[in-house]
Amino acid sequence: MPWRVGTMSDVRLSFVQEILVLQQSVTAACRKYGISRKTGYKWLKRYQAGCAEDLADRSRRPQYSPERTAPELEQQVLHVRDTFGWGAPKIWAYLRNQAQQTRKAAALPSERTIGNILRRHQRIVPEPACVPEPPRFFERSAPHELWQCDFKGPLEVQRRRVWPFTVLDDHSRYLLTLRVCADVQMATAWEALWATFGEYGLPKQLLCDGAFAASHAGIPTVSWIEGRLIRLGVRPVHGRPYHPQTQGKVERLHGTLEREVWPHVDRTDAERFAQAIERWRREVYNPVRPHEALDGRPPLSRFAPSSRPRPAQLPAVEYPAGTELRKVANGGDISWQGHRILVGAGLTGEWVRVEDRGHEVAVYYAWKQVRLVPRDGLAKGRLL
Repeated sequence: MPWRVGTMSDVRLSFVQEILVLQQSVTAACRKYGISRKTGYKWLKRYQAGCAEDLADRSRRPQYSPERTAPELEQQVLHVRDTFGWGAPKIWAYLRNQAQQTRKAAALPSERTIGNILRRHQRIVPEPACVPEPPRFFERSAPHELWQCDFKGPLEVQRRRVWPFTVLDDHSRYLLTLRVCADVQMATAWEALWATFGEYGLPKQLLCDGAFAASHAGIPTVSWIEGRLIRLGVRPVHGRPYHPQTQGKVERLHGTLEREVWPHVDRTDAERFAQAIERWRREVYNPVRPHEALDGRPPLSRFAPSSRPRPAQLPAVEYPAGTELRKVANGGDISWQGHRILVGAGLTGEWVRVEDRGHEVAVYYAWKQVRLVPRDGLAKGRLL
């Protein structure tokens, strides 16, 4: 049968019994157990002063730690964690920002210390170590150069499915819109975008996924919402299919909503839910919540209003005098010299400009070129 290996306290008890019961000398017992006489006398004295339980290892924690975080500061860290659900980096940045705003010199603990406080009070559970892929970032150099937008959901509120619609500024990560929508139709997204344009002004570009784009037989065309953006002078851009990393900032925002907002808001009443998430957007996310990509600063610190205000209504499309115009038919195509050129059902009833370049034909809607067809690829009566 295998030998039973005792604990260290059992070994120390055997050592003590060698001396007290078997009447061995301390020197011989120490030689037998491979320890110094100083150590041997320590365990013998501890046993004689107490009992066998005193032979277990004692805590090495110092009785006095002059540099330990003050209990008041620990409670402040825990309060921020319980209020917002943030991790150590954001809590550290938040405390730093608060100290700078109040201009009070405070002994700010490090991120590592804050993490230890959270673990000591069971606020976080260590995750298994993994090797992440090296991140690749892109960021516009100023606010309103690019906005990102998308629907999030579905989410159940008051026993009905809703889709929050989000609009985020790429440079500052400022959350421009967080609106609860009953569907994911283009008209619903446009209503939210129109209100956002009215409050903050117009961006140069708007990045959205393929649901806001249009195509026919693999040919990119103009969707209804893209046509309206073009009339406002906003360039629509789209991420690649099945590639959410293109809209990484808005996708990360959606993850923040799942972790920090949805578990803490009342979803039994639709109106209260909408008010709660709007309050979080205006009072927490934009002005207070530290963002790691912004060196721990909140989005408001890098945001400024757009210099391009939204007009009261969509401007009419105008073309230079003498240009060749065609009206888009119900099928989303135009007829030009017996040829049918597809531009998109989103432009049905609108006028487009046709430019014959000899070797190719370009079609413009307002300022944007929407089609470019090689001249040798044209065939009479066939849709291209």
